[in-house]
Amino acid sequence: MRFSKKVVLGAVFAALGFMAFAYNPPVQGENMTGFINPFQITSGFSTAGGPLFNITPAGTMVNPGLAAYQNRTSLDIGYTAIVADDDNSPYGHSFGTGIIVPTKWCNFGGEFFGIWSESYKMCFADSANLKLIAAKEVAENFAIGVGLGAGYLWGYGEKDWSLVFDAGAVYKWGELGPMKNFRLAASVLNAGKVYNKAHIYGIKGAHDDSQWSTFPGFLTMKAGAAAEFINQKNFVLGLSVDVTTPFFQNFIIDAGVEMHMLKFIILSSSWEFNMAECVEGKMSWLPTVGLTFKFALDTSFTKKDAWQKSDMQVGAAYKNVHDGVNVFSAGAAFNLGQPDRQAPSINVDANIEEE
Repeated sequence: MRFSKKVVLGAVFAALGFMAFAYNPPVQGENMTGFINPFQITSGFSTAGGPLFNITPAGTMVNPGLAAYQNRTSLDIGYTAIVADDDNSPYGHSFGTGIIVPTKWCNFGGEFFGIWSESYKMCFADSANLKLIAAKEVAENFAIGVGLGAGYLWGYGEKDWSLVFDAGAVYKWGELGPMKNFRLAASVLNAGKVYNKAHIYGIKGAHDDSQWSTFPGFLTMKAGAAAEFINQKNFVLGLSVDVTTPFFQNFIIDAGVEMHMLKFIILSSSWEFNMAECVEGKMSWLPTVGLTFKFALDTSFTKKDAWQKSDMQVGAAYKNVHDGVNVFSAGAAFNLGQPDRQAPSINVDANIEEE
């Protein structure tokens, strides 16, 4: 019995060691959804909704359960320019647009995004991708969500496709010591067929004919927390931290910070430690930086009281990916309608007439 246990454990560790050795995604391959707008670039890939719990359609790709806490119709759109120090392919692009629609049954949403980047310094080839999600609060302060993603990759002499399943959960703890709006969250992403037949440059360089670059990581597991540490009338400070492991082949830490000032200015930044990219010298130690302006919108033309107060966020962000690769992003997010901050009122009539 002991011998068989040792054999099984030895086989498991040998398999994990082989997978780690063969692990060779493109630079930032685990953050494929993180370049489509400025909010994603500076959000710290937070499973808990970011430091200030700002839920956008793109953000639900990190954790589909987040969509359950968006009680207004939400839209986002963004464009990112990728600039690489590469004479052959110096420029790349990324864009994304999505929606969340709340209903009385559950919240539905999706994000359509594309990436065109063929530089050997950050090679995604060209792809178009779609993520669909559904989420619901199933208990007080606890929500779950599921997602389905599909994509098609071409360019760089390659063609491939993906079809994956995602799941996630969020728990709103509330106050915990000095922290307000404390949240815990976790998600499992990319269970299924990821891009795994793309002959492109990975963090270790180009593969030979017997190997392939696989991204984003199959069965990626994420867990994180976020909270507000200062919550005053004209200043709110929030922090987030997440850990990620793509099927135990890598270890990633993401941290984010956001400051909401004067009710309309949001300054955000995030930093990432990617162990595999660090070992291969493909990681930047510089944080991202973003600036967002939040405006109220008069949507009284809808002639519905609940839709007469909406808001719009317009932002820009910058990220140094690693030596010679920089990204610049701009985008907007819209929350349509007035936020619902009151619980439903239930009246019970205890007067029962006897026949």
